[in-house]
Amino acid sequence: MSDSFIDEMKSKEKIAPICEMAHMKTLTCIIDALINDLYSVKAQHDQIKSLKENGKEEEIKSIYEAYYIFALMWAFGATLLEDKISFNNMLKSMSKVKFPEAGQCFDYFYDPVQLGWIHWSTKVKKFDSVGEGLFNNIVVPTAETTRQRFILDMHVKAKKGVLYVGSAGTGKTTIIKDYFSTLDKDYALNASLNFNSYTDSKTLQQTIESNVDKRAGKTFGPPPNKVLIYFMDDLNMPYVDKYGTQSPICLLRQIIDYGVIYDRDHLEEKKYLVDIMFTACMNPKSGSFYVDLRLTRHLSLFACLTAEREILNTIYFQILDSHLCTFDNKCQALTQKIINATMSTFIAIANSPQFMPTAKKFHYQFNLRDFSKIVQNLSSTNPAHYRGNDFNLARLWVHECMRIFHDRLIFEEDRETFLNFLKNSMKEFTDYKEEALLENPLIFTSFVSASEGHEKSYLPIRSLDHLRTVLENKLAEYNDTVSSMNLVLFDQAMEHICRICRIIDLPVGNALLVGVGGSGK
Repeated sequence: MSDSFIDEMKSKEKIAPICEMAHMKTLTCIIDALINDLYSVKAQHDQIKSLKENGKEEEIKSIYEAYYIFALMWAFGATLLEDKISFNNMLKSMSKVKFPEAGQCFDYFYDPVQLGWIHWSTKVKKFDSVGEGLFNNIVVPTAETTRQRFILDMHVKAKKGVLYVGSAGTGKTTIIKDYFSTLDKDYALNASLNFNSYTDSKTLQQTIESNVDKRAGKTFGPPPNKVLIYFMDDLNMPYVDKYGTQSPICLLRQIIDYGVIYDRDHLEEKKYLVDIMFTACMNPKSGSFYVDLRLTRHLSLFACLTAEREILNTIYFQILDSHLCTFDNKCQALTQKIINATMSTFIAIANSPQFMPTAKKFHYQFNLRDFSKIVQNLSSTNPAHYRGNDFNLARLWVHECMRIFHDRLIFEEDRETFLNFLKNSMKEFTDYKEEALLENPLIFTSFVSASEGHEKSYLPIRSLDHLRTVLENKLAEYNDTVSSMNLVLFDQAMEHICRICRIIDLPVGNALLVGVGGSGK
């Protein structure tokens, strides 16, 4: 590693502050893990043995060099905020190990059996659609998730902590929780804690102690021959006191540094913790933004950035296609068009300075969760009600975009700009006229069908008069059974009721109503 490389890395912007020693600890951790696998995994061990017997020392040397380069790019390059392309060019130019020309260095891993760099896509498992369960728990394997799981598994085996840093919706928590779901319970256990502004060291200590057992004397830990992995979500959320410290962060650092906690009832008594490690996530745009470097120096820091267009297309196409494959051919043909149109709308909003959060527009927070909500609601449809009616499916997509994006906008110029983005994206649906797709009333609900004694299904309303009749009947039923509530169901009120019902009808659905006093929230 040359001095020029170190100087170059110092000038690049990291996703979070990190000291040089943390880079070096991550570098050595990855190298140790790779070398350990080289001599413990049978296929790799046999390869090394064969190369030694045939006197091919240069090939063995090339493996070590490739491992060093692999560790170098993850220890230094994976912490960068947006400058990975220049890092990729710098690494390829300085390295004796030749990467494939296509893509970036992060797209490849070195296979000592094939003696070459292999694309991560070859390791991606096939997506199995899940008929039941929460939409939020669906994980579509991609090259990114595959390589992150590989790196995370290395650190777990080495009992070294990992910290994923990225903005909301970049999949930090999903990567770790998906990894936990595949852990060998005979080797590893896990426990989670979501940090918030009220989390203090006492709360953290109680959580840690509740998951360990007494072994002998003052030693505590998981059952013998197992490792316990704690996951701390939103690590930087705890309140910063007047001295500029966060008590949970200080406790974590004490445990990692000394393996000790103190009995809070008898401060002279120590408790020694063994066979535990920590993983964590944080959003650098929230909370205290960053945490103490004295803690992060113990953790391998990796940036989680917004996925590229191709990866987003792979993820959401597979999810939506697994649902629409049960529909007729016309509806199935809309899958790629819907994904393309959603992608176009989302990218236009995300890249527009007009939709950046400000003091007046503090809730203008658009991320991949919004993309997911559109696909989630499209996946709640019943094929029986859309047979031969692909037009209504396209209308449903427009409705979801209006609910998820348009309803959040508070200025008329913002709404006009969004509608222009939406109309531009609607060009994907060449078989339908723009006016027909946007025709009012554009309202989809599930409670109307249920109120008529049918199976609950997400369908468009027939008319505002029909919706008013349903809501008046519901209001009369409420007044008879609970208490009298006199409401005037004007058009805007009915629209808001449908919006709220749509949100709370979904698992983990939450809504924030924003408005001045007396606006009817």
